Amino acid sequence: MSINLGASPTSAPATTYLTDWFERQPPALLARWHTDLQHQLRENGASFERWHRPSRQLDLSPWLFTAEQWQVISRGIKQRHRLLAMMLADLYGPQQLLVAGIMPAEVLFNCPYYLPECHNIVPSPAQWLPMLATDIAPLTDGRFCAFADSCQTPAGLGFALEHRLALKQHMPELAQLLPKRQLADFFRQLRHYLQNRGDGLTAILTHGNRDTAYFEHAYLANYLDVALVHGADLMYREGKIWLKTLSGLKPVAALLRYLEDLQTDPLALEHHPAGVAGLIHSIRQQQVFCANPPGAALLNCGILLPYLEDAATFLLKEPLALPSVPAFWGQDSALLSKVKAAPDAFIMHNLQHGQQSAVDLDRVLKQPAAFIVRQRLSLQTQPCYHPAQGQTLLSGIFRTFSLYQAGAAPILLPGAFSRLGEQSSIQLPLTAQDNPAELSKDVWVLGDDKPLESLLQSSSAPVTLSRESGLLPSRVANHLFWLGRYNERLNLLTRALRVALPLLSLPLPLQPQQQQQLHCFVDFCLAANGGHPISEQQTVNTALRQLFAPEHQLSVFALLKNVVYNAQSVREYFSDDTWYLLDKLQEAIYHWPAEPDLQQPMEIIRLLDDIVILQTALYGMNNETMSRTQALRFMDIGQHLERAWQTSSLLERVFVNSTPDASMLEALLRMADTLMTYRRRYRSELNPVAIIDLLLLDTSTPRSVGYQIHRLQRQTAALPELTTADRQRLPALADALAALIAELEAQQLVVQHQPSLQLGEHLQHIQQLLRRLSDEMSLSYFTHAHLSRPWATT
Repeated sequence: MSINLGASPTSAPATTYLTDWFERQPPALLARWHTDLQHQLRENGASFERWHRPSRQLDLSPWLFTAEQWQVISRGIKQRHRLLAMMLADLYGPQQLLVAGIMPAEVLFNCPYYLPECHNIVPSPAQWLPMLATDIAPLTDGRFCAFADSCQTPAGLGFALEHRLALKQHMPELAQLLPKRQLADFFRQLRHYLQNRGDGLTAILTHGNRDTAYFEHAYLANYLDVALVHGADLMYREGKIWLKTLSGLKPVAALLRYLEDLQTDPLALEHHPAGVAGLIHSIRQQQVFCANPPGAALLNCGILLPYLEDAATFLLKEPLALPSVPAFWGQDSALLSKVKAAPDAFIMHNLQHGQQSAVDLDRVLKQPAAFIVRQRLSLQTQPCYHPAQGQTLLSGIFRTFSLYQAGAAPILLPGAFSRLGEQSSIQLPLTAQDNPAELSKDVWVLGDDKPLESLLQSSSAPVTLSRESGLLPSRVANHLFWLGRYNERLNLLTRALRVALPLLSLPLPLQPQQQQQLHCFVDFCLAANGGHPISEQQTVNTALRQLFAPEHQLSVFALLKNVVYNAQSVREYFSDDTWYLLDKLQEAIYHWPAEPDLQQPMEIIRLLDDIVILQTALYGMNNETMSRTQALRFMDIGQHLERAWQTSSLLERVFVNSTPDASMLEALLRMADTLMTYRRRYRSELNPVAIIDLLLLDTSTPRSVGYQIHRLQRQTAALPELTTADRQRLPALADALAALIAELEAQQLVVQHQPSLQLGEHLQHIQQLLRRLSDEMSLSYFTHAHLSRPWATT
């Protein structure tokens, strides 16, 4: 399909030219672009844990700003950044604004976002506000107005980058249509700004929740090439903040914090598991640089908006260059009369709960000091393109990002994160959370720029070659380990259900051997996911409904969510193609039947087939794209430990706790995906001795316990060295397992087609050693607790 670019963009204003260009495009092409863009956002992981909600939408058309318009915005933002930095430094320092009467003391000291614990936490305005996000919108009269500011969690920076790259990838014709400023130089300066803070690591501190905001943090960390850490990854020691890694503690020099202020430090502020005890003290001692220090949330709540004009005159000796939305404190009785006269013309912001809503006069009059009231202003509308709805007009607001440079003017990202929707639905400050009523646009600043589109650039400087993947935080290793275990558990459980479900379609009543086979594999599924075998008061159908109930903790659905949860927790370690497969796995969740018909099991079996294929492909993709480093090793250990554990448990159920006939033995081989291997070796004779040898002792069969143990022995030997003598049991456990497998002989475990007493004992011993191996992994690599020391006597 050919693309008609039309006339030169210099022959008409850019917006008109862009509108004409879209009108000339075939509807089928617009529909394909729209679908590709939305799939890109989903595959990137933007819809974390949004099982039943629409994903964020990206409009086909960009939001255009001329160089002259952006110059006006840039000048106003640079002044606003300097002003807000000086106000924070003053309010947490000498408080001259209070002394001069610019800002009432009541409004400050009654605000829950003001933290006395952060008084003089940093020495200069530049360190109080290194980074600022400001929400701006064009009004119907053509002027620009600032509506809100944010520093605490500057959401949207990663999404602004993602939108630009998505349009470039899926609509290259549009990306080349108009000259525009590039984003990469701002991100390069941001990375340099964060990394030029002394010896130590740079990290983004995230909250750990699996939502759209977490995706943004992972996306940004990956692009900036910095660590993404949780509070549990960090610890305070010797006056510094340290990152717990597999190779020991590493100092942290700079943090970009995506946490609520009160959650930042459980020692100095509220007790919260996401925080880092000692972080405030470390910032105060200049041991770690924080790009948005605690206390700056005063900006987010809007408490400074009513006083910006007077503060600019007092601190900068000049008026505001970029107008702010008219706002006032509810305690201001003179202005409150305007609200009484026309409440629909105002919006109130609750300082206690951080909620924005239409004005409720009764609440404002009852507790005026708890509210900041701002005026409603009419926003300009922007054209949006949808293949089904055509062109629509929606109100829009965009978030700019600026970076403070000591001794120089702040620099501004030549682009923004935008939200569009009905004006009443747009919440301020903007957040990265999905709202079905809103969509986003990529923001373009027109003008020629350096041909710079990536942080990766060619270099002729000398380089030290490396085959290491960088530091691996202990939390990341833990998630990879459990991703391997849950994915393998999901594989085995779905394979067992595929063997058991066809028995439900047989004529009732089932024969005793059929009933035994059904019970055996359903019991295995329950036990594999931490449940108990079928009791006397429980029917097979009841147990199966538990395994298929989306809300039940033992279900396949719960396992799927655990796989996705652990993958999302280490999102930055996986390729785009891996995320494509994870997106397909999430689609399986969408289509999961609420009430599966167990009398017609074929629909469920087809769904299980899809899950087996997708999650097996997930491992194959990771083995194709991930370097052979410790990250892949921990996932591999988790997979093979789980397979060895569950396979030995299944063999115990089949041979020790049951009396298997030929049908059950064939089902066992089919579930283990070794039926063809067995037939090539032994034809059609189903001999228990041969099956035990194949699935327990054969180290060349990928599904056997022996193969898993030899793989574990090799992989544990290559783990990072441990210096503590008490933690050297890990390789010894793997060696003991390998020695046990080498000593066993199938003929001694099955005598005259019956399992010997030793078979059950050996299978139990293998499971016990594997359980200890798992525990030792956790103690050795996933925790950093100091070993206790005996009391010294003098």
